[in-house]
Amino acid sequence: MKKGRKDIFKKLVGLEEGSKKWRLSESGTRDSEKWIHHIMSADREAPKIESERNIKPFMLIGTACFLLFMLMIGRIGYLQLFHGNDNRILAESNRNRGNLIRAPRGIIYDANHVKLVKNTPSYEVAVIPIDLPKEKADKENIINELSKDLAIPAADIQKMIGEKGSSYTQPVLIKDNISKDDSFIVSSKMLKGVNVNVSPIREYLDGGLLSHALGYVGRISEDELKDKKGEYMLTDYIGKTGLEKSYEDTLKGKDGSQRYEVDSTGKIVKFLGTQEPQLGNSLVLSIDYGLEQKLADSMKKVMASVKATKATAIAMDPQTGGILAYVDIPTYDNNLFSKGISGADYNKLLNDKDNPLLARGISGEYPSGSVIKPFVAAGALQQGTITESSTVNSTGGIKVGEWTFPDWKAGGHGITNVVKAIAESVNTFFYAIGGGYGGIQGLGPDLIKHYLDLFGFDKETGLDIAGESKGSIPDPTWKEKVKNEDWFLGDTYHMAIGQGDLLVTPLQIANATCAIANGGTLYKPHFVSEVVDENDKVIDIKKPEIANQGFISPANIDIIKRGMRQTVVAGSAQSLKTLPVEVSGKTGTAQFGPDMKAYHGWFTSFAPSDSPKIALIILVEGSGGGDVTAVPIAKEVYQWYFGGRK
Repeated sequence: MKKGRKDIFKKLVGLEEGSKKWRLSESGTRDSEKWIHHIMSADREAPKIESERNIKPFMLIGTACFLLFMLMIGRIGYLQLFHGNDNRILAESNRNRGNLIRAPRGIIYDANHVKLVKNTPSYEVAVIPIDLPKEKADKENIINELSKDLAIPAADIQKMIGEKGSSYTQPVLIKDNISKDDSFIVSSKMLKGVNVNVSPIREYLDGGLLSHALGYVGRISEDELKDKKGEYMLTDYIGKTGLEKSYEDTLKGKDGSQRYEVDSTGKIVKFLGTQEPQLGNSLVLSIDYGLEQKLADSMKKVMASVKATKATAIAMDPQTGGILAYVDIPTYDNNLFSKGISGADYNKLLNDKDNPLLARGISGEYPSGSVIKPFVAAGALQQGTITESSTVNSTGGIKVGEWTFPDWKAGGHGITNVVKAIAESVNTFFYAIGGGYGGIQGLGPDLIKHYLDLFGFDKETGLDIAGESKGSIPDPTWKEKVKNEDWFLGDTYHMAIGQGDLLVTPLQIANATCAIANGGTLYKPHFVSEVVDENDKVIDIKKPEIANQGFISPANIDIIKRGMRQTVVAGSAQSLKTLPVEVSGKTGTAQFGPDMKAYHGWFTSFAPSDSPKIALIILVEGSGGGDVTAVPIAKEVYQWYFGGRK
């Protein structure tokens, strides 16, 4: 064996030459050399074989693992950065549950803090589809439990939920107005995805007298829910009409909740606390509920005597624009709507020929008759068309060609100035100042419309509830556009006495009358005077808002007021002379209908004449002139109001 190989061999076998174990035969040497050669060869070729056969797969696997790891890191980062808060909330919601505690709405009071509404509890059961168990069997068990407890077919409950879809996040109302005992039964079972809530329901205490003003609340609709952008849930109530709607943000409280922690089975393991609901703020109205009741009672009594079925009346404070009383007859019970009106009850209201859902005082449009005359006269005085001393000889009417425009009094009223014209409602005088006659040029339709516009006609008054109509003040442009007809002198004559195509709302007449009563300031009428918190602390005072002022001089206003006082002293409302206070006013009889033989009776007034505290407009539909229908109502109301309220 060569020396080099021997050394290697000795190192491999761990022997040194000369030792006792160093004994090799010749054949042993050859075998050893072969064995060493094999080892050496294997040692040199092994890396090559390993590289060719094993490293590439490991590199591919390593690369794949690295890419997968980076994807996981990226996904975790994305979820943490962009959806971390959402996922945290979702995880918390699975562990933390709660019962909603609905906040009561604020109360509505009259001016003397008489409650006009209150809240009563109503128990209801709702399901949030996304919170129901995912397993079909578990979901069916919950539906079956509800079916048994609420006496509702399981198929009906399944349909209610199915219509919204399993991912719907809003509560789906299953049954409302359930008994307190039934609410406890359902609540005690702690069914996943099922909520048992107590909703404060509105109860109106006014007996329907103020239904059109107060309005009502009802379940929020899908469209309303979208508009409110997450402020409400589908089972919430919201103001639908009247003050309930206009002051929704004020009246609505802030809901509270009772929170608790559950385990994986839904069992309560810890109560986490209660967030108390916050009561909504309350409204104090300018309404005097005692006056409201008296006005309604007087109207019903007089209406029965003349067989009238429809009327409206509005009392206002001339110094602020606050509404003191508002009566529509017929009216409706808004409690029907707050608790969910039945189809039968709703159809009954819709099909009633007297239309109790119409807010006549603010939405009804009527020919004004002679109650428009003080405002036309004010315009003529301000324009300089007439003075206090200007006169017209009333002989029974005016004849223009083949057309006759009569006075209401046969033979006429004789020599008439503006004060007498208002007091006795002399048509001839108003024909003259409107369209011209007897040396008076007349305002013409455009100027009549201009001054009526200054008094607030042909537009909304700005009342703090919705639903106002604008009325209509015609002019030549309007007639050509709407009727495709020319304007004639007769149209101007009719316009000046409140007939023809002129239409007004009772609220517009009442508000314009206030402007005469207070010396020339037109306010925006309003119902709400103050906003108070749950401790009756005033947090907002609704100051009177001026819509217009200074458009008629004080001297001209004074002339109109004297004419309206003479209506009571020597004109068509002399029955009011016996009252304990001086009243000023103007009667009106408005013809309407296909043959113009039906009459609306108007009376607009204020008292005391020298320092007015109340203005009152009364309209009785289709039952005679204002002196027969409206004046007797006003007399009884003023007697009560200024005679000790007895």
